[in-house]
Formats: sequence, structure tokens, C-alpha cells
Amino acid sequence: MSESHRVILNGLNPKEYEHSLDKITLDALRKIPILPKLTELVELPTSMVRRYSMLGSDLRVTEKQCSSLYRIFRQACDILEVPEPLLYISTDPQLNAYTACPDKPIIKIYSYLLDILEDDEIMFVLGHELSHIKSRHIVYSILGDLLSTGALRIIVSTIPGLSVLYTPAEISLNYAFYQWMRAAEYSCDRGGFLACQNFEASCRALMKLSGYSKRFANEINLDEFFAQAQAFQEENEAALGKVQQILLSFGQTHPWGVLRVRELMKFRDNGDYDKILRREMQLPALPPSSSAPPSPALDGAAEAASNALSSAMSGVKKFGNPFKK
Repeated sequence: MSESHRVILNGLNPKEYEHSLDKITLDALRKIPILPKLTELVELPTSMVRRYSMLGSDLRVTEKQCSSLYRIFRQACDILEVPEPLLYISTDPQLNAYTACPDKPIIKIYSYLLDILEDDEIMFVLGHELSHIKSRHIVYSILGDLLSTGALRIIVSTIPGLSVLYTPAEISLNYAFYQWMRAAEYSCDRGGFLACQNFEASCRALMKLSGYSKRFANEINLDEFFAQAQAFQEENEAALGKVQQILLSFGQTHPWGVLRVRELMKFRDNGDYDKILRREMQLPALPPSSSAPPSPALDGAAEAASNALSSAMSGVKKFGNPFKK
């Protein structure tokens, strides 16, 4: 889509497009008594290390550096009404982009991903990352990073009263964090779609993130990927139980690609995308879930995450809150 035909989403509130599962699991995470203090402990040093690392090792995109990419980036910022963060390109051979540093946000996108995406697909990826900033996901994703590396266990072990709590709550916290991180991706896929305003380009980007080959690039078929998503849905309904789904997805920060496409299709088909684009989404009129019911692959995930978090919170209450004055 040309720049002149894209709609600037004046007054866009992230709650207009955030996925119901994202809202439920993040609300539950915010209720953990120790979370604010842990966030405070890790946010500043983690952000500082990342900022200096990128400044020293990666290429910063500006009006005069990779100007074509900057124009796409700048328009995505304007459409979603996100203050312009720093943007870096890394030469690491990965199909990836991510957002870091909640205090002064930075987006990093890998050159290999840029090389296989068209302009609208790049707009989708950048809009996705900007949506993490708009929803303040990166404040909490830092803790997810620390959980995955085991660093949070080390930090907690140094705080009196928490070392006893962490072991019994570890599995619950891990599951809850990863469940929320995956749910947040559904929200940001919607943000990416709203930025590029091209459904097929959004889905092509997700397809390429799922699997890509330069050798066979001219044979990749989006309709076949849609069919694969449908086949997965049918297989899931027939074969995968809730326990299997938890085991298969545990520790994954992103949902499976076919699920992401299916959820984006629902966002388009239920009319929410068009309402937001026409600026007709009135927040006071929103029901508890403005989305279509989650697919069977998501069914029960919010309940499971809430139960896991309740277990962790019970542990905190049992041992007391050492941060309470």
C-alpha cells in the first residue's frame, strides 16, 4: 500500500486492538506483589547494557543512514502514534526483530530478515515492534528474559524471604510469563497489521518468519499457508488436549506461525480492524473481550495462566512481602 493511502490512527489506544488473552494474563502478572520491585531491580542495568551494546556494535538507522528504511519506520511511528525510538540493524543471520529498554526504547531488526521482506512486510514487522512499546510490554518482557536464562533465580536468591518462595513458584511463574509473552505477540501482530494496513503482506511476513528459502522464494504460496493454518486447526480440535498444548508450547516466547495467522484472520473478519481504521472503536462500549472467542488451540490458556499465577501469589502471601514497608 502506498504511503498516501494509509490511515493515521489519531488517538489510537492500545486497548482498542490488544488481544483478550494478552489483557487477562498481563493483568494477572501485574497483581504479583513482588513484580514491581523485581522490575525496578532489573530494568535499569539491563537497559544500560543493551543500549551500549547496540550503540557500539550495530548500525543505527536515521534520516541519513538507510533513509528508505527510515521512511518506512517513521511512517509506522506516525500511524500508531508512538514516539520515535532508536532503530538499529544487526548483521546476525537471524529471522528476527525485537524491542528493548523500557526507559528509552530501542528496536533491533536483523539484516537477514530485511533482505527477504518487501516494504509492506517490513512495515508490519516494525509496527509489531512499535506495538510492544505502545503497550509497555517491554517492562515485563525483561523478566521473561531473566526467567529463560535462570538469572531471575539468582536475583531472587539474594533477597531475604524470597529464596524459599522461588523454587515452588518457579514452574508457575515460568508458565505464566511465557503464556503472557505469547499472548502479547497476538496483540502486536494486530498492531503491525494496523501499521501496514495490508492483510496479505502481514500474513506473508508471518509466513516468512515461519519458514523461508531464498532458493525456492518464487514458489512460496500464501494460500497454501492459509490452508496449513486450517489443517492445523482441524488437527488441533481432533488430537491435541490442553496438557499436550502446554507441554508443546512451554518455554516458547512466540506462538506458532499458523496460530498467529489464524488470530490475525479473526481480527480482520470480526470487524474490529475496520472499526479501528474508521476510528469507530469506542472503548467504553467494549465488552470484556472485544475479540472473537479464542480458537481451540487457545481455549483454556487464560484460565491455566491465571491458575498458575494464583499459585505463585499464594506463595508470596504465605511468606509475606519483603518489599512492603
